[in-house]
Amino acid sequence: MRVGRAAALASGFLLLITATLAASQTEPEFPQGKPVNLKVLPKDITAADLGKQMKRFEADLGVTCNHCHVEDSATRKFDYASDENPDKTTARMMITMVQDINTKYLAQLGGDRRYAVPVTCGSCHQGQSSPPPFDSR
Repeated sequence: MRVGRAAALASGFLLLITATLAASQTEPEFPQGKPVNLKVLPKDITAADLGKQMKRFEADLGVTCNHCHVEDSATRKFDYASDENPDKTTARMMITMVQDINTKYLAQLGGDRRYAVPVTCGSCHQGQSSPPPFDSR
């Protein structure tokens, strides 16, 4: 009976620690309302769609918000509109490049099904902040 009680207490303690850690690692909230300081993405994008797009960038590049956005150390909140982080400028150039590849260049290939799948950041980055070297087989 004592072993069962000790196991239950240990399980409860582990559950409490896990819940505390999960709560302390919550994802940053995306700003609600009309997005501001959009220079490359559509000006009429909704906050929800912008959040989804940012999640795709995170997955494609294997990064988190602080890769491009500035975080206030006192409040631990991101200033999404700030252009202070130079990586945000790089990201804008890369987004423009991907948009151009898809709309200008691949579009010129007409109906060739080999090029029907659009290029994404993940096409080159493959989940890494810097694209891995090409491995010719």
